[in-house]
Parts: sequence; C-alpha cells; structure tokens
Amino acid sequence: MSHAAAPYFSLIVPVYKVERFLQDALDSVHEQTFTDYEALCVDDGSPDGSGTILDEAARVNPRFRVIHQRNAGVSAARNRALDRVRGTYVLFLDPDDAICPGWFATFAKVIHAHHPDLVQFDYRYIEEADDWRTVSVPALEENRCQVATDALTCGELWGERFVSAGHPVTKAWRREVLNGKRFPVGVPFFEDRHFLWAAFAGVSSLVIAAYPGYFYRKREGSALFSTEKRPLIRSVKVNVAEYKTILAITRQMRGNVLRPFPIFYYAAFAWAAFLVKLRLRPKPKTSIPLPQSPRLTAYIRNHRAGRPDSAACAIFWRVILLRFFLLLEEVRLLLVHLKH
Repeated sequence: MSHAAAPYFSLIVPVYKVERFLQDALDSVHEQTFTDYEALCVDDGSPDGSGTILDEAARVNPRFRVIHQRNAGVSAARNRALDRVRGTYVLFLDPDDAICPGWFATFAKVIHAHHPDLVQFDYRYIEEADDWRTVSVPALEENRCQVATDALTCGELWGERFVSAGHPVTKAWRREVLNGKRFPVGVPFFEDRHFLWAAFAGVSSLVIAAYPGYFYRKREGSALFSTEKRPLIRSVKVNVAEYKTILAITRQMRGNVLRPFPIFYYAAFAWAAFLVKLRLRPKPKTSIPLPQSPRLTAYIRNHRAGRPDSAACAIFWRVILLRFFLLLEEVRLLLVHLKH
C-alpha cells in the first residue's frame, strides 16, 4: 500500500507484555477480507518479545506501521497512534484479542449504507486458550441495525447500550470526530470511558448493529478479569473522576443548545437497566449483558426472598428522577429545534 494513499480504516493496537497472544491478534488482522487499512501498532516499551513480533509483522505486511516508545501506559500508546492516523475511520484492537475475518468488511458495508459518525458493533468473550479461528460469527442482519441521525436519538441509543459502548474496541469512528480527543494519561481505571464520553459529544449520527465480530479474550491478569479486589477508596476515586469528566464535558457543551448534554446520555441507560433487573421489560437480544449494580443486585435478591430492603425506595426514586430529567431534556431540545 502506498503511503501517499490514505487508507479507509486506521486500526490502533497498543502493545505491552502480550507476547503470548500478540501473534494471534496480528494474524486476525492479516486475514481481513477488506484490505484498505493501516494498522498502527505501538510498542509501549514492552520488555518481552512483543516488539520483535511487531517488526516482523510489518516486514511481512506493509499495511502495518510500528512505533516503538518508552513505556508510558496504554493511554499514551493510543494517543501516539491517534496523532498519526490517516484513515477515514478509526478503530481499536487490544493486543490479546482478535477480530473475525469479515470485521473490516462489515464495518465498511454499514458505513457505505449510512455514512455515520460512529458505528457500534457487539463483541463476544472467548476463553484464554480458545482459537478465534473456530468461532463462528452470524451474518449481519441489516434490518436489525439501529440508526440514529440526530444528537438526541444518538444519546439515547448510546446510553441504553453503554455497557457495550464502554469499550473503544467495538467501534469505527469518523476520524474528524476524534480531532483533539485523546485518552487521559494517569487515570488508573476505565480511562476508556473518559475518552469515549468526550468523543461521543461530537457524534450526530450513529449505527448500532448486533454483530459480535470482536473476540474479547478472558484472561487472568487483564484489567477486566483481574481477581484482585480494589480498595474501596480507590473505587470511590475512580467514580468521582468519571463524574467530574461527565460534568466537565456537559459544561463545555452548554453553548450548543441543539445538542443534549452528555450527563443525560446515561439516564436512559440507568432506567433500562433497572427495568430489565425487575423483569418489567425484556432483556435485549445481544451478547452484551447489562451491568449489575451490587446494591441493585442485593435488592433484587432480597425482594425475591421476601426479605425487606430499605434501599428499594431509594433505588426506585433515583431512577425515576433520572428519567424525569431526561424527559425535561427531550422537551428542551424539541422547543429549541422548533424555534430554529
């Protein structure tokens, strides 16, 4: 591929101490049926053989571009690649995961049909020892794609699917949407969410499809599946940092009256999760489970066992209040659009 021609997709792969799984991840990219892409692989000072594996991949496949840097963390590695992307759309892959051969092709098909700012797919878990080549992926059902062409509907769909939206690896972003958006360096957990919230603030069109073409590897030691219990004070700090991020983005967007404030994107999500838990609405037909608040889970368990739980009213009214604020935001936006 000539460096003069900008590729359709730019895939970002941050790499650190994943020698055991890296070749599998790179092979899954090599085997893509859609080949108009570049893969920007950032060796984040990995002390194992990961850097050598990347260099060999670039020698074999000219679509691979390798960047070596001193260890600075996954956010810094992704940011380094974001500074160099040339594609029309930007995607992410974790180096211990894999993608099905038709992943790029399916994204391209959806993009060609709808030309959205963002495409959101599903993922499926595979075990640590699984071979992704043996995992079958159903064909994309185009008639089941959820399409949003205005900011409010985008926010509502994003909020309801935020558990799957909380990962950068299931998406294709129009490159312009990510201009100036970078992952926060130094955030110990869930740094993805800070980036995604900021990036999503610029999305005006969205497609969500139940296409589980991304294989998320369950392995001990990864951030998501670690059995280490974080101290309460650390969890509180993480939550506070997230709330601050949402509020900061909300304040930044107050000048744009035609867009819903980001804080309202998650009201619908909280409402949907609560109703699913109480079995008052069907669980979405997706491989992505809704998140389980420990307190809400305890309430459901006590309720089914016939034990009193004083948190029931607090949980219920908190969700009602969130839904009420979302309805107010919908009315505000409707009036603004009628005025304009």
